[in-house]
Amino acid sequence: MNLVNSFFITRKEKPKEEKLINASLLIQSGMIIKNDVGIYTYTPMGLKVLNNISNIIRNEMNNNYAQEVLMPSLVSSETFGMNKNNIFDTEMYRVIDRNNKDLVLCPSHAELFVNLAKNKVKSYKDLHFTLFQISNKYRDELHPEFGLIRKKEFYMADAYSFDSNESGLDISYDKMFQTFNRIFDKLGINATVVDANADEENGLSSEEFQVITPYGDNEVVRCTNCTFTANRETVVCKNITKLDAERVSKMKLVKTPNSKTVKEVSDYLKIHTDKIIKSLIIKVDDIYKMILLRGESQLNIYKLRKLVGSKRIEIPSEDELEKIGTYAGYIGPIDTTMEVLADNEVKYMIDGVCGANKKDYHYMNVIPGRDFRVNKYYDLKLFDDNSVCPRCKNKCEIIKGIEIGQIFKLGNKYSQEYGLKYTDEANYVNYVQMGSYNIGIDRCLGAIVEQNYDEKGIIWPLSVAPFKVCIVIANVNDQFSFRYAYKLYDKLNSMGIETLIDDRKETIGTKFADMDLIGIPIRITVGYKLKDNEVELKLRTEEETRFISTSNIINEVVDIIEYNN
Repeated sequence: MNLVNSFFITRKEKPKEEKLINASLLIQSGMIIKNDVGIYTYTPMGLKVLNNISNIIRNEMNNNYAQEVLMPSLVSSETFGMNKNNIFDTEMYRVIDRNNKDLVLCPSHAELFVNLAKNKVKSYKDLHFTLFQISNKYRDELHPEFGLIRKKEFYMADAYSFDSNESGLDISYDKMFQTFNRIFDKLGINATVVDANADEENGLSSEEFQVITPYGDNEVVRCTNCTFTANRETVVCKNITKLDAERVSKMKLVKTPNSKTVKEVSDYLKIHTDKIIKSLIIKVDDIYKMILLRGESQLNIYKLRKLVGSKRIEIPSEDELEKIGTYAGYIGPIDTTMEVLADNEVKYMIDGVCGANKKDYHYMNVIPGRDFRVNKYYDLKLFDDNSVCPRCKNKCEIIKGIEIGQIFKLGNKYSQEYGLKYTDEANYVNYVQMGSYNIGIDRCLGAIVEQNYDEKGIIWPLSVAPFKVCIVIANVNDQFSFRYAYKLYDKLNSMGIETLIDDRKETIGTKFADMDLIGIPIRITVGYKLKDNEVELKLRTEEETRFISTSNIINEVVDIIEYNN
């Protein structure tokens, strides 16, 4: 690729509207163009990186004997059932065609993989096999402000294994776990494996591959003592703060003017926030329920979904709250007729404070069970600084991460739902055991940038770089330099070493800045030393430059590439 005749653009300034480094640098370097929030175009340079990532994934899938397929992204809504508990219900893009048929853009392809497998599987002799595809998926993301990390149209590799029993599933799962590790290693990604939320796919168990970064869109809990690491949403909360046992007092109504939040009530009554019962009202499938948490604990929506068995959870407006006899900031469980679900910590509270369902009033000295009923206690809080490691009971840290891949043991959940059955050796009918394995390719690209950059720009690992080598012609008007540079350019490309040549009529400083910005691993400058049969060699990861003889430059490049592979 020669830059004079190429679609090559860079920006001097980073885009101010992007929050994450990956989108900012990729736009500045001209790898992607932003069309809208969560929607991007890959330019030729960025597409080369995306394809390099895809090819590494494809090769490793093939090495694991997975067979590639390609499925449609536009399908009938009947494919997903369109039931109220569909895990992607609120994120699906729906389309009505000219025949008034309801279609959707696929947020996932699990259902299609199952239906495809039904064309083959009849007997135990038809198992085992693994299928995969690399394709676009579509989700109406709630927070598409994380660059390539949360796109509305995104590129994903997803694989599904099909086995006759759980032992076969275990083997398939373990092999794919190792395949994922090899993939991320070849991509130059330092991935952390964490326990994940299998309930998202109604599976048996799951693990995520997270890239730890201060700018991630996920939160990861990591124990400071043992090896426990998990997605924050999934961690069982065990509290380390104990409430002191106090004398049992009689409940009383107190005025708390302009005190709606936990902190405001705490400050006004001069009590610790742990003494306050935070009451929330939600609607689950149009039925009101009350949630109780202690103090400043946050509700874990994923745990709540598991408890109520639905994703159709809504928060009533203030007007709606007033219609049912309560007020935002003053909600409480006393005399309520709705079902009350409380976090485990609430069970042991003594002389607590809760809303009185009356503006500017709270109740003091309330005790669960004595002054109000709780229908069910459950672990409902989001893991926080007052929680401890569920494995060793030591302190944990909460860090940011980017999820780049996830693997599930689905068991027979999808095969039962869609009738994927087989006949075993004894002529009994069984459901196929499935595994699901997903890698976000856009996410991988973004995560690589998050882990590999400096003040000058991107630093691509050799394995995914759009070009391994860039040749910079210091003076394009010097015919001797121009001819030599193109001769070297042709030779490297003929050897399979992807090389670009900067033959623009720009200053040498501009060319160096652009090559650093786009992150090409090896830079060769053809300049004034050519008269001495030398060229300048610089690695993107190093500050040092070296002069190498023209007779040895190709061997030097080959050695660098082989060393880093």
